Amino acid sequence: MPEHFIGIDVGTTATKAVVLTERGVPIRRTRVRHAVELPIDSGRVDPLSWWASVQEACRELDAADLELAGIGLSIHCPVGVPMDDDGGHLSAGYRFEAPGLQDITRSLIARLSPEEVTRLGNRVTPATFMAAAYLLIQAEEPEIARNLRFLGSVGTYIGHRLTGEWAMDPTQASYFGCFDLTGDWTWEEALAERLGIPAGVLPPVRASLSTLGTLTTTAALALGLQPHTPVVVGGGDTACAAFAAGIEKDQARLFSLGTTHVITEHGFAPTTDGLHLQRSYLRPGQWLRHGVCNGGLALSVAARMLGYGTGSDAVQALVDRAMAADVGAIQRAPWFIPHVRTERGPFWIGSPRAGFVGMTADTDEDAAAWAAVEGVLFTDRLVLESFSSSSTRNVVLAGDVRAGGAFAQLASDLCAVPMSVSNESHLPAVGAALLAAEGVGSLLSFEQNLERFKPRPELGRLIESRWNGFTDARTQFLRQA
Repeated sequence: MPEHFIGIDVGTTATKAVVLTERGVPIRRTRVRHAVELPIDSGRVDPLSWWASVQEACRELDAADLELAGIGLSIHCPVGVPMDDDGGHLSAGYRFEAPGLQDITRSLIARLSPEEVTRLGNRVTPATFMAAAYLLIQAEEPEIARNLRFLGSVGTYIGHRLTGEWAMDPTQASYFGCFDLTGDWTWEEALAERLGIPAGVLPPVRASLSTLGTLTTTAALALGLQPHTPVVVGGGDTACAAFAAGIEKDQARLFSLGTTHVITEHGFAPTTDGLHLQRSYLRPGQWLRHGVCNGGLALSVAARMLGYGTGSDAVQALVDRAMAADVGAIQRAPWFIPHVRTERGPFWIGSPRAGFVGMTADTDEDAAAWAAVEGVLFTDRLVLESFSSSSTRNVVLAGDVRAGGAFAQLASDLCAVPMSVSNESHLPAVGAALLAAEGVGSLLSFEQNLERFKPRPELGRLIESRWNGFTDARTQFLRQA
């Protein structure tokens, strides 16, 4: 009977799952939203919502009749989950925006030597030092701190649910601090202890391509899958998407669309400039650098503010309206500054700073829609150009906002570069399935179909003028915030 592999991608707002054949062909896909979505203000998340959507997504695959050879995990991060001896969560998980985490992280910076910061491989912030959540728990929820077995990641939590085993892969450990990111990819236990974080509360680091364990009978029943199927440790969602896209082979940049827009570059050596988010790759001796902005979330916020609603089609309606804007509407559009939440590298903005600049009572719908999409994509362009030699690499665009090609065309126009658009909506889940295959000894070849988009020359001069105006407006706006 032919073998099949499942990839499970636990994202910020939904779980996606995919089945690959032994020839690397996706034959089944599902997507299930988390019952409790990301809390906007609290910085806390409900782990049960992840597990519930994982169960539903896997059951919808209807894969009980398939010969499963492996399961892989793709996980959003950085998130810290307080876990007990049985693998359950002791409280809601902590995102890097959790109140109080910023102050604690600031207090740690002064206690780190330059050599220690270099080994950590990232600018020290809540987003790159999630182990600081332990200190926040100790201060605010001492009873939970006393009962804590591990401060895990989303992968630790879901992996234990599936297998009963404990692990954190290097791509997620990269954002926990107390981790030698530029060296041997192990916990800096002495550093953790000196900062008041018991080394024993950080889960064992296990390689992404290693087998975590096998699917327990209880988990198999909950997921509608075969028990004792090997589960590979897996990795962070963007790392898994990069794995599926093969950017280490083509040296392309991956432009991932989601709640966060992420531009990813692969390399064979770590960097020390602290400009971008840096993490271990899924293979030893390789690294990824990410430049990010809250692009997807900002589009949703703009769609709501401009009257397109909050439904699943709201952003697409906004994008379609922007695509239909004529030269006059573009010229009279205001500016949209899209930093609706704390930003990580390369901007490192510590608090939300967003709004429309130049919006008046006379601003029409076409101009407003153009401004919203333009502001997000111009910010993506800032990210793209923050990498050196940005014009020398192909850009592969992947994600959900692709219906009709409007967003892809606007992305190429506004970023002023050609883009190859992947038709695979579940790329991180595909990457997780490919990891599962390689982890159990089966090398699969995944061929993604790419559609090419080029900037429209008739808009080139106008967009460059708008680009210069946006960068000036954004600079002035951020200075005043």
